[in-house]
Amino acid sequence: MKKSVAGIVCVDGLFFIARRIPSGVMGCHWEFPGGKVEKGDSFQDTLIREYKEEFGISVKVGDFIGKTSFKHNGKIVMLHAYEVIFPKEKYELVLTDHTEVKWIPLEEIETLLFVDSDLLLLPYISEWNNRKKENQSKI
Repeated sequence: MKKSVAGIVCVDGLFFIARRIPSGVMGCHWEFPGGKVEKGDSFQDTLIREYKEEFGISVKVGDFIGKTSFKHNGKIVMLHAYEVIFPKEKYELVLTDHTEVKWIPLEEIETLLFVDSDLLLLPYISEWNNRKKENQSKI
């Protein structure tokens, strides 16, 4: 079974999404960046590698958020979502696999042309985000 991972970045209630380059079946679709897990790599290793390759930044990986499955070319793929934490110091994104990025509220994601498999993660992301808000309000 193939495995993929999506990195979920949320800052001040806004989620980081990126628009894929216009090639392939999901070209021009928005997504939570991530990628295929290569043999011997962990989900965390994959996210660190993908954010470095696709945006030129070093990230940290936080909490596990949720997982789902979908079919791609007749095969089942397990998609895991993890929190990704951007650097605290100033950084500049270098887009290599995307044409643009946005920071948007979770509610707006379903209004965009979004990758189908990532949409399956929305209930888990919403639950994680609500827990995160509750924990912050206790501080």
